[in-house]
Amino acid sequence: MTSGYYLVSKISGLPYYKYKGDALRLVNQIARTVDEIIVGIKDQPYLQSKVTTFKDSDGNIIERAIDFVGKPCRNRVYIRRDNVIGQDEYVTSIHAKEYTLQRALKDTHLQSVADGLPRTLFWSPVKFFTNHLSENIETGEKVLTQVKQTNLLKPQKEIHTFTEFPHIIKGKIEKTAKRILKFNVDILSGHKVSSKNVVELGTKLPQNDTFLGIRALDINDAKTAFTEKFIAERGLKNKRIKINPEYLPTDDKEELAKALFDPNEGSVNFVKGHKFTSKSEVCTTSRHETEHGWQFYLHARNTKGGTTEWEEKMYNLFKDLPNSLKKEAQNYTDSIRSYVTIAENRAQYRQNFIEKCANEKGAKARVLYDYERAEIQKEFPHIPQELL
Repeated sequence: MTSGYYLVSKISGLPYYKYKGDALRLVNQIARTVDEIIVGIKDQPYLQSKVTTFKDSDGNIIERAIDFVGKPCRNRVYIRRDNVIGQDEYVTSIHAKEYTLQRALKDTHLQSVADGLPRTLFWSPVKFFTNHLSENIETGEKVLTQVKQTNLLKPQKEIHTFTEFPHIIKGKIEKTAKRILKFNVDILSGHKVSSKNVVELGTKLPQNDTFLGIRALDINDAKTAFTEKFIAERGLKNKRIKINPEYLPTDDKEELAKALFDPNEGSVNFVKGHKFTSKSEVCTTSRHETEHGWQFYLHARNTKGGTTEWEEKMYNLFKDLPNSLKKEAQNYTDSIRSYVTIAENRAQYRQNFIEKCANEKGAKARVLYDYERAEIQKEFPHIPQELL
């Protein structure tokens, strides 16, 4: 151990219910076991640093809290996903999010958690990354591809980096250079990729991928990103539409949905209990609900304020519709007024005009997203398409 430090204590595989430490947690997921190392500084026994690791029932890390003396608190949250590519390639993808908290805000954080506020409210994102480790089950060849997001506090210059490391063949690392693609993403413009400051090392920046600024994101983060992109493209950016990626349903009907648009709040809500299995699924769902936002926006102006607070606000802000939109808006109004819910009649629900229109938009978005994936997938073939 480095001179000046000494081991205070070390625990491994401690059942979570027996853990009495004070490591900060950012996720609600209950751990099965805890590992913790506490290190002291010689001559200053009251100064201690510790690393606490929380694992699930399969031994996978779900969170690591790093608390070093004199430095901000640092936590990493992990999500593991297993996928296959073709018939002979198995991929383990581990997504990690790293946050820091200034020590002066520690008590404020604890109070906010007690008050039920988001656990990351006072934390700053440092970097998000996913390690995709693929293995060919026939040859044993292994490939590590890392996808990383940095510069997270600068939404107009967020940096996305794709790196494929030298392959491991028969237990030996190839003597080849890393393949790297690096570019800036402007989050505020609908996740558009900048043509400036691009790094291409053994790779080529896709030229025909309108979703490239979302390819590096994890499935859960893609909920907000897709919706921001579609809101911008649909002309709704200044229409005060909110996005809730972890919506808690209020009744049994909502629990069965993937997502919904709430015209009372003007909000696209992704139901927390639904687990999306691919970004394509998120894409089509997001586009579907964004279209509902457009429909209710036109309905609000068509009916001079609709029936909700958000609809009234839309009319007060934007007033009457131009003639070019009145026919489209009236079709939406008629459908909204005669709307049949899925609980009332599933077949008739699917025939609701606003649902048919939203389904069509969602389906087209998915087809385009899957088609345009080809360029980046050619550059990095060892990332599962469900996550790209």
